[in-house]
Amino acid sequence: MNICAIIVAAGNSHRFKNTIPKQFLKYENDLLINQSLKKISSLSSIKRVTLVVNKDAYQKYKNYIFKNKKIKIIYGGKERKDSVYIGLKSINKKKYTHVLIHDGARPFVSIKLIKKIIFNLKKNDAVVPYINPNETIVYNNKIIPRKNILLAQTPQGFKLSKVYYLFRKNIKNTITDEASLFIKNNLPLKKIQGEYSNKKITNPDDILKDSKYGIGYDIHKLEKGYNLYLGGLKIPYKLGTVGHSDGDPVLHALVDSLLGANKLGDIGTLFPNTKKYKKKRSVFFLKEILKILIKNNIKIINIDINIIIQKPNLSKFKILIANNIAKICGLDSSKVSVKAKTTDRVGTIGNEKAVACEVITSVKN
Repeated sequence: MNICAIIVAAGNSHRFKNTIPKQFLKYENDLLINQSLKKISSLSSIKRVTLVVNKDAYQKYKNYIFKNKKIKIIYGGKERKDSVYIGLKSINKKKYTHVLIHDGARPFVSIKLIKKIIFNLKKNDAVVPYINPNETIVYNNKIIPRKNILLAQTPQGFKLSKVYYLFRKNIKNTITDEASLFIKNNLPLKKIQGEYSNKKITNPDDILKDSKYGIGYDIHKLEKGYNLYLGGLKIPYKLGTVGHSDGDPVLHALVDSLLGANKLGDIGTLFPNTKKYKKKRSVFFLKEILKILIKNNIKIINIDINIIIQKPNLSKFKILIANNIAKICGLDSSKVSVKAKTTDRVGTIGNEKAVACEVITSVKN
């Protein structure tokens, strides 16, 4: 397969009710549209990405739009279907065999889902991710089972020649998305599980929600005969942390901060000092909490960690700890900060009898 992609971002965001089109709003220090551009263009299997934009908006925001050698920017049409058709016409049909079509208003799509669509394109002419609604559906005063309702997402993947033919044939008709063309023409369509986090930005509340913050703190004694685990890594040292589990104060404080930010209790309540959790690695506790966050569509925005220890010197380990935590949490390493402090030999920590950790996290639904 020779795959290209089209990202449609030519709309004016009338429903969003903002002077700035939603695709050009900043979110987590970057334009929303850039999040899709970076993810899709990063895949080696996708050789070209066509970004379809409104001419006036592009002139205003062109200096902030992510660009690389794969990305080509063209101007769109009056409606979404017109912009997609313009994007399809711009593709070299002899060079590319398949195309992914994505809405620029869905910035939270994961690379995992994109790869899943590409994998299923090997044996299918059309691949579309769907999710079931969470809400109760009522139609004509009757409740419709949620499992019978499918909500289509993007990107949607297609054999290029087929989707182009369908667009050319139906361009004067209403086209809500590309999957509808296959459905209306009784053509085979591969449905795959989408992602609830891959939501379409429609209203300001979809992104402009206040962050929530959580604080975590933990302290453990240091003694001989134990391992020193910090942030999920084994740190070489003559002393280690005493604890019911592996005594990792960094991950314990991190778990408590995540629980606190979301009013979910504390680590001692969820994982008590029972036989079940004896000598458990703290990575297990963190992964269990991450499952809860994913289930509730809660996203970690930032993690700030302060390790308080007299010895050993952690200057060589701070980046390693930050990268390990980022990997476990599925975050970019820039989202995790790790600092190390001493107490200038004051108190229990200064006398090398304990290690403590403070963590502040910010999250959003």
